[in-house]
Amino acid sequence: MTGPHADPTSADASTVRVLHVDDDQAFLDLTATFLERIDESLAVRSETDVDAALETLESAPIDCVVSDYDMPGTNGLTLLQRVRDRGVEVPFVLFTGKGSEEIASEAISAGATDYIQKRAGNNQYEVLANRVRNAVDQHRSRVALAASEERLSRFIDQSPLGTIEYDDEFRIVGVNPAAEEILGYEESELTGGTWLPFVPEQEHQHVAALERDLLSNKGGFQSVNENVRSDGERIRCAWHNQVVTGDDGTVIGVFSQFEDVTEAEARKREIERTNAVLSTALDALPVGMLVEDADREVIRVNERLYDLFDLDGDPETAAGRDCEALALELSEEFADPQGFVERIETIVAARRPVEDERLALADGTTLVRTYRPIDLPDGDGHLWAYRRTRRPN
Repeated sequence: MTGPHADPTSADASTVRVLHVDDDQAFLDLTATFLERIDESLAVRSETDVDAALETLESAPIDCVVSDYDMPGTNGLTLLQRVRDRGVEVPFVLFTGKGSEEIASEAISAGATDYIQKRAGNNQYEVLANRVRNAVDQHRSRVALAASEERLSRFIDQSPLGTIEYDDEFRIVGVNPAAEEILGYEESELTGGTWLPFVPEQEHQHVAALERDLLSNKGGFQSVNENVRSDGERIRCAWHNQVVTGDDGTVIGVFSQFEDVTEAEARKREIERTNAVLSTALDALPVGMLVEDADREVIRVNERLYDLFDLDGDPETAAGRDCEALALELSEEFADPQGFVERIETIVAARRPVEDERLALADGTTLVRTYRPIDLPDGDGHLWAYRRTRRPN
């Protein structure tokens, strides 16, 4: 039956809900009174019948079972077995008047969390309260850790990034599906081994040194490296390696996350080559060139533009300059400074080509301007070309 004490089914997360099973109702009531007085976080539910206790475990949240050993028709170890058979893994404390070492040993072997012998006096309740509290705290910590590890495992398994887990001796203990796909190896082919299969031979010494540094410094390292797939294909991968340590600073393991950037690296190199060619061609043109983006910021200018307007500085560092401010700076070179600025704003707003527009300079010479609206990967852009009609005298 349930004793007249705090209802463990309605307790909050800080409460330790205890199910106490004993055939002596008076002892149950006394134990519940002392436990709840000693530790206010304890909420005790009492049962004299084993079947009723099992029903309680199935219908109410219980954090710890405390059971007598010798009860009519059964004993505490049988109850323990029936509890475990139902998949209930909460702490189980045997609190009994039977005091043989044999029973204690049998209880622990059977999976009991603790064994306490009943004694005269109230100190036994202090001991029981402490043991229950400690057992529940440890159990909750284990459950929380297991849940955290499960979440981490699911995250790694479902991550689009390849993930390889190493132990503290840099032996592979886990490989996720993305890593299998990138490297072409099954997890079973890599587990227990090292990184040797997928690191090119010429990089072995470098990676070994990196391994030593990671374990010594217990930090992280990022790099882009060439790797070898199981079929021999060479790929390039971006890696992020991180050492994981415990509270005492000892190395728990190393996680390496990576992705195949072979195509991205190839595109990057191609863009760099193309930009180098275009930059050379732009500087070789006999006209001043200015390219700006939709935000009216300089993308590229050539040296000829700087020469035409006698600008100070290096064209290579002009990227990002405010084109509206630059137009104001250049306007002083023209016979109609305000008209020069306003005309640029009109052309930009209309985004229609302008062909060989003549502009009078303050020194009496003339510039010819051509404009083209352009499409950039991240939006609209503007291309300007300036040239002189003749040299000043």
